[in-house]
Amino acid sequence: MYRKFLGKWILFLILLGFSLFMSLKTPYVIFSFFFWTILSILITSFLWLVLVYLFKKLHLERKITLKIEEDDTLDISLNIKNRSFLPVFDVILEDHLDCAQGQERQKFIMPDLLMPNSTATLNYHCVCPLRGKYRVGPIFAYFFDPLGLFYFKKTYSVYSEVYVYPRTFKIHRFPALNRGTSPWMGVETSRVSGDDDEFFGVREYKRGDPLKKIHWMVSARKNQLIVKEFQRQSFFRATILFNLEKEDNFGEGKESVEEYTIKIVASIARYLTNLGVSIEIISHAGEVVHIPFNKGEDHLEEILKFLTVAQAESRITLPELFATFQRNILEDSSLIVVMTDRNKAFLPAMLSLGVRNVSIVPVFLKSLTFLKDDFSQRNTKDDNAGISEHMGINPIYIACRDNLEEKF
Repeated sequence: MYRKFLGKWILFLILLGFSLFMSLKTPYVIFSFFFWTILSILITSFLWLVLVYLFKKLHLERKITLKIEEDDTLDISLNIKNRSFLPVFDVILEDHLDCAQGQERQKFIMPDLLMPNSTATLNYHCVCPLRGKYRVGPIFAYFFDPLGLFYFKKTYSVYSEVYVYPRTFKIHRFPALNRGTSPWMGVETSRVSGDDDEFFGVREYKRGDPLKKIHWMVSARKNQLIVKEFQRQSFFRATILFNLEKEDNFGEGKESVEEYTIKIVASIARYLTNLGVSIEIISHAGEVVHIPFNKGEDHLEEILKFLTVAQAESRITLPELFATFQRNILEDSSLIVVMTDRNKAFLPAMLSLGVRNVSIVPVFLKSLTFLKDDFSQRNTKDDNAGISEHMGINPIYIACRDNLEEKF
C-alpha cells in the first residue's frame, strides 16, 4: 500500500517538475491557466478527503468460523455498510489475522465504489497452522482522496475470538476398557429395561415407546399414558492423565513432546466420546487442571478448549501429579496415561490400582526421537519386558514422526 502511495507522489512530482521546465518556454497566460487548473483539482481532491473524514460512517461486521483445527483454512466474511451521504471509494482495509502465519497476518482488501446506504461483502481466508486461542482484529481502514495523493487512517475495533483446536487423528483400535456402575443422578436413561437396568422413574408416553412399559396405575391416576424409565447401570468411565512438564518437553514446534501429547489426548478424547464413554481429565500445565467425569459433545468441547491453550509449563513430575489424584480415581474404571518413556519406572505404582479394578492404558513417547538430529532412535524396539506381564498391559509406544493412525 505504501509503495503505491509513494509511487503516486513521485509521479506527481515528476509531472510538476516537467511542467515548471516547460513553463520557461511557454507564455505566461497559458502557464497560469494550467497552473491554477492543476491546483484547483488538487485542492478539490483534498477537500473531498476532508469531507469524508468529517462525515465518515462506515460500519464493519466480521463473520468468522469460531472453531477450526490446525492447518485448516479460516474463512472470513466482512460486511461493509456505508452510512454516510457521500460515496466511498478507493479504500484499503487491513485485517489483522493473528492465527495466520507470515504475510497472511495482514490482509489488504480494496472494495469497489460504495454508494450511500449501500452494502458490500468481502470474502477472504487464511491458513491457521498452530493450535491456540486467537483474537482476530482490529481492522484498519485507509481512506484516499480521488487522486490518491492524501489519506487518513481509522481503526475499527472489530474483534473475533477463534479457537484453533489441535488436529485429531482416527483411532481404529484401542485397548479394552473396564465397565463401571453409574450413580443415581445425572445418568443416561433407557426406554428398554435389561438385566443390568434398574427402575429410574416415570415420564409421559412418547410415540414409539413399548406398550409393556406403560405404568397403568399412574396412567389411570393422571388420565394420560405414563411409561416407566430405567437407568443404565453398566457403562464405561476413563480417566486421561498427562503432565505437560517443561523439563520433559523435547523437540521443537509440532515435532515436540508437548504437541504429540496434546494431539494424542485430543484424539483419544474424541474417540471415547463417540463411544459414549464418560471421560475425566487430570493434567498439569503450569497449574492443576481437573475436568470431572462427563460425556457428550459439550464435554468434549470443554476438553478441546483446554488442550487448545495448554502449554508445557508444569514444574512438577508425573508421579507427584498421580499422588495428588490417586485416591480420586474411581473403581471399575480405566486410567489412560500419556507420558514419556522417562517415566517408565513409575508404571508399577499405577498398576497398584488393579486392586480397585482399574485397568491401565499407558502411552509412551520415546524421548530420544524428539531430540534434534536423533530421529534414528525412532526404529528402536519397544521395551515391553516386565510390563506386559502385569495385568495384561500392552503399552503403546510413539516415536517422533510416527504415523499415529497406524499406532492406534
